[in-house]
Amino acid sequence: MHDVSFFPVLVTGHPAGVTPPLFDPAAVRIARAADVRKGDLVLGQCAALGTTVELEQAEYFDTPYYADPSMYDPTCGCGVCRWSGYAPGRVVLTDGYPFDVCDVWPAKGHAVIVPAARLH
Repeated sequence: MHDVSFFPVLVTGHPAGVTPPLFDPAAVRIARAADVRKGDLVLGQCAALGTTVELEQAEYFDTPYYADPSMYDPTCGCGVCRWSGYAPGRVVLTDGYPFDVCDVWPAKGHAVIVPAARLH
């Protein structure tokens, strides 16, 4: 099992209609994109504020997806990876579903996830 330190999260509520009913809301965690593992449910992204993360300011995705991380490869040819705005220090959380291109993140970016181990 992979040992990952999660940021502290206190869920006080969810905006109506944006949290998919696929999981227990208490299972939601914030993790750096580099720490997201295969099978984690990626719900969105959020910004860090000092040593805490502001979950209420999270941007929830319309289509949550199960992560299948891979190494960032600027030569992959998907159209996103070769975009000049992406550079080393990036990770790919999915290289397909639900998109037709890679979902490239800064490795230190903050993902709103449900860890795979908490989905069952």
